[in-house]
Amino acid sequence: MLGSLLRQRLVTLTVSLGQMPLKAFQALFNARWTKSQISWAIAYAYTIYVALSAVAPFKDMSIFSVTAASGLLVLLYFFHSYANLNLKTAFKFFIIAATISFIWEFIGVTTGIPFGQYSYTTSLSPSLLSVPLFIPLLWCALGYFCMEASDYYIMASALMVSLDLSFDPVFSTSLHLWTWQSQGEYFGVPLSNFFGWFLASLTFFAIFFLATRRRTRSSNYAIVFYYLFGLDNVIGDLASGSPWLALASFIIFTMATLIIFLVNGDRWRKLLGINTPTKSVS
Repeated sequence: MLGSLLRQRLVTLTVSLGQMPLKAFQALFNARWTKSQISWAIAYAYTIYVALSAVAPFKDMSIFSVTAASGLLVLLYFFHSYANLNLKTAFKFFIIAATISFIWEFIGVTTGIPFGQYSYTTSLSPSLLSVPLFIPLLWCALGYFCMEASDYYIMASALMVSLDLSFDPVFSTSLHLWTWQSQGEYFGVPLSNFFGWFLASLTFFAIFFLATRRRTRSSNYAIVFYYLFGLDNVIGDLASGSPWLALASFIIFTMATLIIFLVNGDRWRKLLGINTPTKSVS
């Protein structure tokens, strides 16, 4: 009986989550669409584009290259943050995230702290102080979408680590966008790198909170985007010839998404059709 009820709840949750991209795309054809809805529709379209970039014949086209996909992610971030945050708040996040991530990257490539000993190749030029100028922009984009999918900044930092767990082994060992001085424990990446990602992310999230006093509040649209983008990384792991990395990434993204819903009890109760208990007034 319990197993049957659990299966029913999981099916309901899956259907509810699956409807989120559809609702966003419907906004394109609805006269009452908002900037936020249209931004999520574009975001979901981006995840389709990234998925296609890993399969033939698209993967051989320059418009579907990793560089192009990363550049489009940054452009999506700029538009999306403008549509969902006020301009002042979006600008503050950009300045803080870009500056702090650049400082951490500079410390990293110079001293090896806290990420480990690594260096960037010329593939990501131009650079400033051995840090490609594009890297802080990528931190901003990933940080923004993880923030939008989280109810707490510490959770957003954990989501940043989950993304790096998936793409860092591919970007460093397969695509050679950067190289590690020594073979790491996690598919060639040192474990210290993931601690560094958490620390760097938490630093700029904390400073952003102190500067704006903005408390993050996740939306279902953002959570679904995080999961779809995670699945894009899983496809990328498979395409790079790393099935075990793909499996690990799939488990990580699935568990992270479920944890987000479990943290916010009201959200998953609503999606599963469970009535929230109310206190009786005597």
